[in-house]
Amino acid sequence: MRHESLDEHWAYNCEDTVRTLECAEVETDMLAQMGLTEPNAAQQAMFYPVLDAMIRGVRIDLAARARMAGTLLEELTKREQYFLSILGHPLNPASPKQMKALFYDDLRQKIIINRKTGQPTLDDDALETLGTREPILRPLLRRIAEYRSLGVFLATFVNAPLDSDERMRCSYNICGTETYRLASRKNAFGSGTNLQNVPKGGDEEGLELPNIRSLFIPDPGYTFFDMDLERADLYVVVWESDDQELKHMLRSGIDVHTENAKVVGMPRQEAKKWVHGTNYGGSPRTMAINCGITVKQAESMQRKWFEAHPGILKWHQRTESQLRTRHFVENKYGYRRFYFDRVEALLPEALAWIPQSTVALHINRIWLRIFTSLRDVQVLLQVHDSLAGQFPTKGSPTLVPQLRDLAQLAVPYSDPLVIPVNIKTSTASWGACE
Repeated sequence: MRHESLDEHWAYNCEDTVRTLECAEVETDMLAQMGLTEPNAAQQAMFYPVLDAMIRGVRIDLAARARMAGTLLEELTKREQYFLSILGHPLNPASPKQMKALFYDDLRQKIIINRKTGQPTLDDDALETLGTREPILRPLLRRIAEYRSLGVFLATFVNAPLDSDERMRCSYNICGTETYRLASRKNAFGSGTNLQNVPKGGDEEGLELPNIRSLFIPDPGYTFFDMDLERADLYVVVWESDDQELKHMLRSGIDVHTENAKVVGMPRQEAKKWVHGTNYGGSPRTMAINCGITVKQAESMQRKWFEAHPGILKWHQRTESQLRTRHFVENKYGYRRFYFDRVEALLPEALAWIPQSTVALHINRIWLRIFTSLRDVQVLLQVHDSLAGQFPTKGSPTLVPQLRDLAQLAVPYSDPLVIPVNIKTSTASWGACE
């Protein structure tokens, strides 16, 4: 194998730099022609805040991590013993081959096909279907679901490899998703994990799962904080629809979900799910399936909903018109999402993109303001509509109010929208913030 000379390396690097510059010049012209210069500049500005978080990493409570791993292993062992006693042989629920052999060969269950892959599946939805078909299988299916949850908590989060300084880091991708939410995964050295999906734990249908966030602790002399935008997607939907009644309820602190339940005639939690799906373009048939009602009931409820809040329907119609005439939708930050498929099937996706992208861009702009204005505050994590990090404990009396002030950033609607923010702190851990 021939070794390249130093001059050849320099020539390669020089050419690479020049070609990159040429590409950038063409892209800059295209962005200007499309009116996207400002969104591009805002996106590029996130490079240094994100890089800072990636380099710093988060301190981990090693002793608590070991205890949590031991507890999870003990629970996994209990379920393995259950499988052995019930089935007469071991079972690994993480093995598709073993699962299919058990349910489709031994137990002769009707095969469930994954709609996306077209292949037999025993994913979580399939297990739920099996439980509906064969109630006698529910205890076994429940233990399998528990085993899977425990295994994910252990392997993906608790045992995620740390770096040599025993800190947890990840790799953030600024352009990782079409909604402009950051994407997160292991870092370039194979350590860490997806830090945008760190679970809080709690009760999951009778299974008590640990709060993984309690393992993330502040450095000595620092306080952990969690800054969360409150009901951000809902606020954006209401402002997009410009529904005056819903705006009044949000501004007045009225329980929107309780009032919505009165309109559609459903219990609060069911109404919350139904209204969310309807706002995002769910058809009567889709909402009937998701909520366990008839299509006729869903149609009647949607008529009541749109009569009570016509702004929602007008938002749907306006978005559909944009898709038909311009083939893109645009949020208030000037970002666009282009679509080239049939409009009839795109409306729910386009409706969801607007609040999701708006919230992602909004939280990142708050992060940028903190990074440039409060150097004592270290943002270490971004979790979709929240930021987490640390600041010197001695500065808490002044830094928390300053954080709150920087979060008072208006989304540029004609009626400016300031999404409320909730800031929780703890000197113990991320999971203990309150």
